[in-house]
Amino acid sequence: MISEDQIKNLIKVATLARQHAFIFRTKSKVGAAVLTSDNQIFIGTNIDGLVSGQGSCAEIVALNNSAANGCYQIKAICVVSRDSRFPCGCCLQHLTLFSQVDDTDIEVIAADTKGIYKTTKLSSLLPFPAKSIAVDLKIKKYQQ
Repeated sequence: MISEDQIKNLIKVATLARQHAFIFRTKSKVGAAVLTSDNQIFIGTNIDGLVSGQGSCAEIVALNNSAANGCYQIKAICVVSRDSRFPCGCCLQHLTLFSQVDDTDIEVIAADTKGIYKTTKLSSLLPFPAKSIAVDLKIKKYQQ
């Protein structure tokens, strides 16, 4: 469980990230902020693709940013959009991969542009995820 102050900070950071959305086609800005187990924050924004399916969701960009910086243990993710939507199924499945690193039920926060938010756990949004065959994923495997 993360604190109210941490949630508000994630909303603030994701809102700032949202300003950098690369959305020449959809016109729908989304920002995301990932909180790691060591309290680092990594951001992402959505990127439209020229070809359908080629773009990236803000959540995927934030998670990949975290991984690119060697941080795989995720406590929470916050998504800020005009209508406070929760992550799509693809993003939830990507979160599941990270949740297996330390068996964390990641907290998921969806906020609108006014800061009004809802929070739930990954397991509530995706109760039957596809899981890795290597269920005993350990962080050391990825740091070699």
